[in-house]
Amino acid sequence: MTFSSASSSSFSTLRRGWGRLLRACGLVGLGLAATGAPVQAQTPVPQHWISYANMAGNQLQSTLSDPADAVVQRLHAWMQARLLREGAPPPPPLVVRVWVAADGRVERVAFDSLGDAQADADLRALLTAQPLSEPPPRDMRQPMVLQLTLSFTAAT
Repeated sequence: MTFSSASSSSFSTLRRGWGRLLRACGLVGLGLAATGAPVQAQTPVPQHWISYANMAGNQLQSTLSDPADAVVQRLHAWMQARLLREGAPPPPPLVVRVWVAADGRVERVAFDSLGDAQADADLRALLTAQPLSEPPPRDMRQPMVLQLTLSFTAAT
């Protein structure tokens, strides 16, 4: 069977759409979020996983908001310049996959690029700079999938 160029294009678009849907379902499948209520999953997520994810998300969110940190200042300055240049609204919550070692150290993070190599490096450095206050539960699946809000206070 052969596809015409229009059929092939439609098939490719449909395939990409299903790929996005399946990736989104994979994120929802863990049912962990740092902001607001936990994402609902079809299988119950243990409460201690949700509690740990909320604690981790709050700590990481706090790290991203520390006005005394030079890396935070640089990241916020980049965001402000981008918003002013593009005139766009603030970015939506950032989905970050986080792997935590048994000692509470953030071993690895993965997220979609912010569109700037330095901003990506700064975000990665901030998220991995300090260990979390508690180690993850032994039975917890990883990575945790957290939603973090990148926001800033505009200079006056």
